[in-house]
Amino acid sequence: MKENEKIRTVGELANSLSFQCEVFYHEQSGRSTEDAIKATGLDSHHIIKCLLLKTKSNEYIGAIIRGSDKLNFKTLESLSDYKNLRMAQLEDVERELGFEVGGVPAIIFFEKGIRTFVDNRVLSLDYVVGSGGTPFYGMKFNPRQLTERLNYIPADIIKVD
Repeated sequence: MKENEKIRTVGELANSLSFQCEVFYHEQSGRSTEDAIKATGLDSHHIIKCLLLKTKSNEYIGAIIRGSDKLNFKTLESLSDYKNLRMAQLEDVERELGFEVGGVPAIIFFEKGIRTFVDNRVLSLDYVVGSGGTPFYGMKFNPRQLTERLNYIPADIIKVD
């Protein structure tokens, strides 16, 4: 799928889900949290990461956390009843979600039927910015829609010092 098709797909999916968001272009890549900070001028607390994890039995689950946070795999394993979770490979992300790493929109997990956990720190914010379909597009939205509209599972899933 070409870049403009991915952006259109994200917009159409958001509309079909009645998911209110603003998709916007930024000149610098936002592939990593550090890149997204530079590209958008936002702090890392308002930037989210959409992570795809793979189980030993080749099933997938999603996790959404703030850009500044690290996922607690043990907690997620306990909540999901899966053991030995690991990050999906780049090829897995593209094949299963249809988007490249750095371009995964938060709403795609719902579309693909992937059970997804969202950290409560994300849900406590008024707005967040994730990817809008490519590393050069952002999607700004109220994160409570993730649990209210998409039935993502709220949980404390980050490492705490």
